[in-house]
Amino acid sequence: MKVLITGGMGVIGAETSRKFVKEGHRPIIYARHRDETLIRDILDNVDIELGDILDFPRLLDVIKTRKVTHIVHAAAFVGAVSQANPAFSVQVNVTGTMNVLEAARLFGVRRVIYTSAKGIYGAILGEYAHPTYKPLPEDHPKNPVRIYDAAKLMGEHAGLYYQASMGVDVVVLRFATTYGPGKTARHGKMGITSQIIENPASGLPFHLPGGGDQKDDFIYNKDSALGIYLACVAPNLQHHVFNIGSGVGVTLNDVARILRRHLPDADIEIGPGLNFMSLPFSAYSVYDISRAEQELGYKPQYDLEEGVADYLESLNRLKNG
Repeated sequence: MKVLITGGMGVIGAETSRKFVKEGHRPIIYARHRDETLIRDILDNVDIELGDILDFPRLLDVIKTRKVTHIVHAAAFVGAVSQANPAFSVQVNVTGTMNVLEAARLFGVRRVIYTSAKGIYGAILGEYAHPTYKPLPEDHPKNPVRIYDAAKLMGEHAGLYYQASMGVDVVVLRFATTYGPGKTARHGKMGITSQIIENPASGLPFHLPGGGDQKDDFIYNKDSALGIYLACVAPNLQHHVFNIGSGVGVTLNDVARILRRHLPDADIEIGPGLNFMSLPFSAYSVYDISRAEQELGYKPQYDLEEGVADYLESLNRLKNG
């Protein structure tokens, strides 16, 4: 397997690159800019190709020259900047995805993994929301609210069209709320789950006026990478869309409680209530991950306790690396 990872130096991309290295592969990282912050420890085991997913000739050249057999498409225009620049968000997240799919078709790439997002579901209401949190299945209605989520859903539709009509094997992965090193810097205020860990680890306070009672499905980025790797290698799939999460609902207060075991002097204050991201709609849910368990062999390796501990260890490794 020769895997190309678009956005392979990003938050999820970096852990995915690390996972492929751990499994004995030498991934090709395709990215617009060279930022080694999150991959310093694996630089000797990856190949880096600078390029934009909007630069179709460059993408084609890399896939052909490197004899790519699999693509993990993790490059995206995310966060507040995506919301503030809707036209560019659609250009990168939709047209860029089309470029990846078409390149895969032209060169007979065996499988494309498309990294989607929980926001494609839109507002989570009724029995799937607080306080019951019925596990959310993949066939739940999709009603994205933000431009980023709408573009991600369009990317899903494009991928599934190429799957059904163009002979390209595509697997769509929808991640729950992710956390891991780098998300605070790369995703801004949307990375609250990471701020609550990274701020105290750097000696900074973490204060949030409300939202401490809100449950959500938090997935550590190493488990996101595990899901991606398994989606690359799993044979004979019956479905092509999978929820990737922990399948467990936890709160920010749960994160704070665990963090204080490692950092007893951590200055953390979280007010009560729901909606810790202060969104105009309820985006919180607990995933049904049974499909991924059955078809991909996916089982989360990091519960909240293990995720927080590894997060702190990874921060130290990256800082000293």
